[in-house]
Amino acid sequence: MNAHRPDGYAALRVSHRKGQPPRSPRLRIKCGDCDNALDIFYDEEALEIGGVHASVENWREILLPLLSSKPRQ
Repeated sequence: MNAHRPDGYAALRVSHRKGQPPRSPRLRIKCGDCDNALDIFYDEEALEIGGVHASVENWREILLPLLSSKPRQ
């Protein structure tokens, strides 16, 4: 906890859980400087991020523009 990246932000902590029926595989992303967490459940066709379930393609349409934008100065 409290590890910082070169850009000054706290480093995220990521853990993975394998899927075992009836549970889906999951990524848990935790804040680097507190205990807030976000769970991402996934399979070949869909993602559930923060309780919102949608197709992988739908998430791409929403998230890729954010990830490919230039950093703010």
